[in-house]
Amino acid sequence: MSRIRIPGHARLGALALASALLVACAQQAVAPAAPANSSNSAAAAASPAAAPAPAPSPIVDPGVLAEMDRMAATLRALGNFELRVQSQTDEMLDASQTAQVGLDAQLKVRRPTGLRVDLRDDRGDRKSLYYNGKNVTVFGPQTGYYATVPAPDTVRGLIDALGERYGIDLPGADLFYWDSSSFTAGQFKSAVYLGEATVDGTPTHHFAFSQDGLDWQIWLQQGDKPLPRKLLLITTSLAARPQHAVLLRWNLAPRIAAGDFEFKPPPGARRIAIQRADGSLEATP
Repeated sequence: MSRIRIPGHARLGALALASALLVACAQQAVAPAAPANSSNSAAAAASPAAAPAPAPSPIVDPGVLAEMDRMAATLRALGNFELRVQSQTDEMLDASQTAQVGLDAQLKVRRPTGLRVDLRDDRGDRKSLYYNGKNVTVFGPQTGYYATVPAPDTVRGLIDALGERYGIDLPGADLFYWDSSSFTAGQFKSAVYLGEATVDGTPTHHFAFSQDGLDWQIWLQQGDKPLPRKLLLITTSLAARPQHAVLLRWNLAPRIAAGDFEFKPPPGARRIAIQRADGSLEATP
């Protein structure tokens, strides 16, 4: 089973948009029609068949890319925040069949050295993660098991390490990559503005992108803080075209207590080794 993710370098960047920027910046060239006179018609009948028309040029609106960079700048400027991430993901059962799984996660962030994640899936499984700039702990409150390992000294470094070393992919992780991305036309087959839309009661601007193996859409909050409010990814490289949809709710003025990022084992909790992505177990002190 695979989670749908924005591949490689395309771990997005930024976005929120003024529609005035998004007028047809990449218009397709149209060949002028030949005059409809009898001599031309006769010549056409006697000549070989015309070569097929070239494929339309991709529509990559530079104004859309600029809005993506604007979103990235907004994300970079965030200090402390809370974020609720609600997602629905098509997991692959086989080459042609999917099953949808829901996830509800609450993130609390204190940059650069604090992260707390509490998540629950629609099957009732719960997990919590605590990061204090030195160590990261993953805790299963239903089992009482937890694992603690040393961690990098930034949230971004933590997300890299969790994915690469342990195969742990945090909800909302792409947001920590978008804030340092730069969008270029060469990344996309198309990048277009679709208009205004309301998401979860918030006015947004709606954008659509296409890349090799992936179509995705994003809805950015209108105004001076173009935060992403909704994201839809469709993996086009698979016949089943699995989707990953995310709804984002932001709190930019959270209450953060000193102990929010420190894990204190509850009575009866048991420390265990964490499994690496390669299947081996991390040694515990």
